[in-house]
Amino acid sequence: MQDDLGFYAPLQYGSQWMWLGLVLLAAVIAWLLRPARQERRAAAPGTPPADMSTLRSRYLAAIDAVVADAAAGRVPEREAHQRLSLLLRGFAGEVRGVNATHMTLAELRDHGLGAVAEGVAGMYPAEFAAATQSSVERSAALARQAVHTWN
Repeated sequence: MQDDLGFYAPLQYGSQWMWLGLVLLAAVIAWLLRPARQERRAAAPGTPPADMSTLRSRYLAAIDAVVADAAAGRVPEREAHQRLSLLLRGFAGEVRGVNATHMTLAELRDHGLGAVAEGVAGMYPAEFAAATQSSVERSAALARQAVHTWN
């Protein structure tokens, strides 16, 4: 019996579809990595803001406000430590032009933010320990010192 019943073998995809898919995948990866490259480029030490004394006084006043809120009981101690850390990171961000709010200690140090990294490192136990081991005033002193000693 003859095998001519209209059976056709499966069609093979052309190689151009594979290459098109690889090019699209490479384009998506390049697009996703682009912000990371821009952040690294922006992380280079920049010139400090023109009015550094105003910036310092604004952040020192905000640190004092957090301490006052914690002393009055309006803010829990752990949250006060976290706010102080965020203020210190915000200060570094405004001075250097980097987003330091989500950086690890190693990243802070790698970006040349040594004083801020040391201040944040001093606040870590109070922020993340099961029981608060240091006072809000101690964390505030670390934050003030980092703001005062910024070059």
